[in-house]
Amino acid sequence: MAVKAPVFPGYTPITNRIYIRNEKTGSDSESVRTKTTTADPTTILVYGWGDGSPKHVAKYSEGYHALFPSARIVVIINPILGATTQTLPKRTESMMPIIDTCFPTKDDGSERVIMHIMSNTGGIYAAATLNAYRGLNFGSEVWRWSRAMAMGVPKWFPLPFKFTQALCAAFLCFVNYLAIAVGIEPSGPHSARIFVEHEFATPKALRLFCYSKEDDLIYWEDLEEQAATARSKGYTTVLEEFKGSPHVGHMRMHPEQYWRTVLRCWEQAMEMDKKK
Repeated sequence: MAVKAPVFPGYTPITNRIYIRNEKTGSDSESVRTKTTTADPTTILVYGWGDGSPKHVAKYSEGYHALFPSARIVVIINPILGATTQTLPKRTESMMPIIDTCFPTKDDGSERVIMHIMSNTGGIYAAATLNAYRGLNFGSEVWRWSRAMAMGVPKWFPLPFKFTQALCAAFLCFVNYLAIAVGIEPSGPHSARIFVEHEFATPKALRLFCYSKEDDLIYWEDLEEQAATARSKGYTTVLEEFKGSPHVGHMRMHPEQYWRTVLRCWEQAMEMDKKK
């Protein structure tokens, strides 16, 4: 049965929310990945923010294609509803096509991977990918999560935005406490936890945290705290502040600083790898 997916020029759909570029698609076609140098990433995974549309998330994947034209790029579109209601096995299952397509065998050290993760929802599905590969305090977060969820509600929805946000907050609280009641770790705390556990996320990889003090969904204090936690667990971290940009708006407002930072940190990561 053919996969029905939104139009995403230049990419082949793996599922209705996972797309791939620069991958061998036929027995007679030569993958451009054979031209990848030893200094470039072999695979780049771009996890979009909650309910981010393909045409907007594609701007990030196109930026990576400009920097690393031979790298295989995978774009993952992430629904807020799924991130908050799916169980860990379901989230893991939804990310398995990435593992099956990109990492079907045990890593022999030849793969060089960038995980580009945007917002909480992107982080939840990135964590699910780590879980698939391995075969916060909710009360303070719920109002910001509900705002992000309400922003994805169609414009024809008749209720005022604040009322819609309140309904979303009530729904998120219900899902969270239901999970706790039946002994399931909610998706947010689970994702934050495994990203600082070495058995899931290698401490050999550099971590870049991009943020803005004007972001009204991801508070800069929380991000700096998460970076400090990662550092205390043995992860090398880099913090890059962007002035005046809104949530997931750093690249749009400061493209030169954004991509310069990405390239600089990738080169730093490769230097780290040579010393190990």
